[in-house]
Amino acid sequence: MRGKQDTSAPLRADARRNREQIIKAARSLFVSIGPEVPMEEIARAAGVGIGTLYRRFPDRDELIKAVSLDNFARLVEAARQVERDEPDPAVALTTLLRFTLEMRLGIMTAVSTRGFRAIQDSPEIIGQREEVITIAGRLLRRAQESGAIRSDIEVGDVVLAFLMVSRLAPLAEDGLSEMVFRRLYALLLDGLRVQTGSALPGRPVNREDIEELRRRGGLAGFGKAEEHAGMPDR
Repeated sequence: MRGKQDTSAPLRADARRNREQIIKAARSLFVSIGPEVPMEEIARAAGVGIGTLYRRFPDRDELIKAVSLDNFARLVEAARQVERDEPDPAVALTTLLRFTLEMRLGIMTAVSTRGFRAIQDSPEIIGQREEVITIAGRLLRRAQESGAIRSDIEVGDVVLAFLMVSRLAPLAEDGLSEMVFRRLYALLLDGLRVQTGSALPGRPVNREDIEELRRRGGLAGFGKAEEHAGMPDR
């Protein structure tokens, strides 16, 4: 592994541009190929040399963490915007959930052990995740009060259901896989709405349940971090 670099200092315009290009390229390749994509391929897609990539991100785990931070920052901004600008809470909630589809956040759970832990333990990601869950919870309650969303669920049901489906996102550009994925996503959205049907088993899943699953290591990827140990680091 290459030595860690201090990336906290303000970046020059060209360095900032290179960093943004690398993150953008990595995000796209993580989705289309997977987090194990060669670092050299990421550098080529970003239009930078491999040395430039490693100066900004000394190893794959640091790059995975940076992409995850950027993803969650974008998700937080989308959550704030939709809550602020969309008066219909049901539309706001489904809009936010559809945005998670485009972000493919579930893909980022399939990482190396160190990368998995870096994402789980990052204070920035923890704070961003909590803000998104809080906003989603407010939208859900308002949508339930309006009679548009079924009343027998809590935010944990929504978060875990959509995380599970997002992990099924096809890595390859496959028209059939993409269609099936979007169809399942649409069915899940429709299942949130008020309708007659079978009662859900168990009880509503709340935020404490999410944290308990996370503590056990059974939330991200629905498996423990050790399951990722066999993946390459770079």
